[in-house]
Formats: sequence, C-alpha cells, structure tokens
Amino acid sequence: MTSFDFHIHSGLSACAEKTMSPRQILLQASKAGLDLISITDHNSSANVKTAMDLASEIGITVVPGIEVSSVEEVHIIALFEEYGSLAEFQKIIDENMPEAENPTDIFGYQLVYDCNDEIIDTDDKLRQIGTNLGVDMILSEVRRLGGYSIPAHVYRYKFSLISQLGFIAPGSDFDALEIGSSQWKKEKFKIGMKIEGYPVITGSDAHFIEDVGRTSLNLESSEKIKSPGEILRLIARLQPG
Repeated sequence: MTSFDFHIHSGLSACAEKTMSPRQILLQASKAGLDLISITDHNSSANVKTAMDLASEIGITVVPGIEVSSVEEVHIIALFEEYGSLAEFQKIIDENMPEAENPTDIFGYQLVYDCNDEIIDTDDKLRQIGTNLGVDMILSEVRRLGGYSIPAHVYRYKFSLISQLGFIAPGSDFDALEIGSSQWKKEKFKIGMKIEGYPVITGSDAHFIEDVGRTSLNLESSEKIKSPGEILRLIARLQPG
C-alpha cells in the first residue's frame, strides 16, 4: 500500500499557517501514515529542497512540486520526478510573475525555513496572483520538463477550471483532475473514476498542520511507490472499485 497527498502548503504560501515548516509537515505526514507527499506552494518552491533533504531522515518521499497560477487564474499542481526540473520551471514562473511586492498586512508573510524550523528568509514578491502564463503554456512547459499537470480543485467557486474557464476540455494535456477533499467525500468519488476521460484524485490542500494527513489516497502496491508518474499511470489504468 502507498499512501500519498500531492497538495500541501507550507508557510511559504501567505495563506498558510506559519508553523507549516518542512520539518513539521513531514513529521505530521509520517504520524498520519503517509508515504509520499508534495509541498505545493503558490508560484514558489523555495521550501521544497529543504523538505527533500529531510525526507530520508523522517522516512517519507517528497515529490518536487508547485501550485502555479495561470494568467486566467486557474490553479494547476505541477509535479516532477527530479528537483532540477522543478528548479527550471521555477525560473520560468519567476520570469512571468507580475512585478508586485507582497503586501504583508493583507496576505501575510511568505516564509522560507531551514531543516530545523528556523525562518531563514522571506519571499517579498507577490505570489498570490496569476502569472503571465496561460494554461496551455503551463501544460506545455511542465511536459517539456518531464512533469505532470493536475488542475487543482476543479469545481471550486474560484481559481479552478470551472470558475475561470467554465468547462473541462477533453483532450487537454492533463494527467489527472483534482477534486476538492470535501466534495470527494460528499459525492463519494473513488480512485479509478474519470471526468471527461481524465482520472480524478484528491488532496488535503492543507494550510494547517492538523490538516496534513486528514485527506490522502491509498494505492495497492507490493512496494512503496516513489514516483508521481508511476502513481498517475497506475490510477489512469484503474477502474472504480
């Protein structure tokens, strides 16, 4: 069995609790029995390398990831097999962020931590807004870098495919669609179900420590799966149980 959650925010996301350091996230994930997680902050990945450095100590696989906002303000989770691919994608995001400073009195601070929970930096660029990259360009760049694209909380009333574009286009280069955790439970979604031909998953979208591990997915596997691509390919082949 492999238990995973691909949508967790650290204190680098201004909307997240500031105790959400990489170490505390991994400790809580381990306590909750998760095997594989991704820290997916808004348009920034400055805490991912620290989480990856802690992974072997705590015993959890950390997938390099980010939640990128398109120019249409659609949120898309991008996952990668290697940190170097995420770092290259981060450069593309930074080149396409509007020049604006984060108003900390409105959004809060965007914090970078070391392995011991110490705050070592703040990101002063406003990350809570859309980049200048369209959805199609994001999908293209993620694929070029060997990554995987998952539109986040696709039915949410804001920052989703439905709220911003009004539809889910068949034949797009999505690897899966994320259903918000409350909707997943309420409408009894299961791994193996599909929408417009895309497999569906869910994630915690955790912004608070106590939310890490409250929502996760489990896949039957003889060994622990450590690759996001392997998980997504397996899900795509499954039928709802």
